[in-house]
Amino acid sequence: MHASRRVNASIADLVPATLLIARTLAGAARGRLSLLMDRLVRRQRRLRLAVDIRPFYEPLTGVGWYLYHLLHEIAKYDDVDLFLFGDARLTDEGPRLHADLPPRAVLCTFDLRGRLLPPLTRPLTAAAYVVWMQLLHCDLFFGANYFLPRLMSAAARRRVVTVHDLTYKRFPDLLQRETLDNLERQMLREIAVADAVIAVSEATRRDLLAWYSIDPRRVVTIHSGIAPSPAGAEPAQPLPPRYILFVGTIEPRKNLLVLLDAFESLRARGEYDGALVVVGKIGWKSEAVVSRMRKSRWSRDIHHLDYLDAAELSSVYQRAEMLVFPSIYEGFGFPLLEAMRHGVPTIAARTSSLPEVGGEATLYFDPASAAELATAIGRIDREPGLRSLLIGKGRERVDSFQWSRTAEQTMALFRRVAGMS
Repeated sequence: MHASRRVNASIADLVPATLLIARTLAGAARGRLSLLMDRLVRRQRRLRLAVDIRPFYEPLTGVGWYLYHLLHEIAKYDDVDLFLFGDARLTDEGPRLHADLPPRAVLCTFDLRGRLLPPLTRPLTAAAYVVWMQLLHCDLFFGANYFLPRLMSAAARRRVVTVHDLTYKRFPDLLQRETLDNLERQMLREIAVADAVIAVSEATRRDLLAWYSIDPRRVVTIHSGIAPSPAGAEPAQPLPPRYILFVGTIEPRKNLLVLLDAFESLRARGEYDGALVVVGKIGWKSEAVVSRMRKSRWSRDIHHLDYLDAAELSSVYQRAEMLVFPSIYEGFGFPLLEAMRHGVPTIAARTSSLPEVGGEATLYFDPASAAELATAIGRIDREPGLRSLLIGKGRERVDSFQWSRTAEQTMALFRRVAGMS
């Protein structure tokens, strides 16, 4: 008897959510009918673009910033309707967006805040989400984070995805097993069904063609851009007067131990008396690096600032003497351009996409050689002419990477895939 009452209560709790879903889908159905009539009678054709915004559900890093700037540039086009898909449900517990959305974009989510949510709500909203996507009759689905999520994939007629790097192929030991397995499984399917794949660099494109059987005509290189500098804001932790800067998640791929080796050798020889500032979240398999920073003979001059928002990071860049980007492998390398934009000379590992992004505005070193890195740091510290040359070349280099250009090339690809050009 009690079990029966619980079942009846659960079904009753489901009714308000069901009515909300039904009203949403009915509105979408009416909108689709109006769309079809417009296209038949007036022959109007606007690009209806569905976008996966899952990267906005956590503090923005590389992929999140890529999507943020690209989406806001695309929103400036008058012939595009943006439909944004993330989590099917918005409840009192979230999810929470960490980015503002373009004003004309439509955020598609079932708003169930303030409602009781019985267990059946989750499968009901998932199924209804796919129906909603189909009723919106989008011309194209775009996934900025390697592959479309399961629900969007079920509704996508045409699709474009962006691949940022192939770390999971080149250096599988540098990733968590769960992340590696997910990428291996999902990417094999996505590469097979995607109408086009955007690679953020020629280096990433080469890797895609090397690792997957895919028609080269379906893989298009479109460089990312760099946004204008935001106004600086003081970080909570005081900054030292002089410092070398590193920006990136602390994880094996970022090769931070080589930078620590170079920094310690310079300090030991009395060839550099500044500090090292490390900005970035502590990631997977980072215990050795964190321990090294804490136990170093010069640990008082090694500052870890964790994640910073854009304004705080801008202030940290402005005061840096140089940026060192020692990564073993990068699909693009935003910190190089961010440092150049702030008038900071840059040093990077001679690997993957970094020479492609840094061009002649960066000094390069063998990522396995702390001695070579220490030499590069010493040159920038002791040679004012070289420092000025790199700063000037860096400012010129930044002009080649604009989000407006990235959006223009991306929109041209979208229109082609959608059959509109």
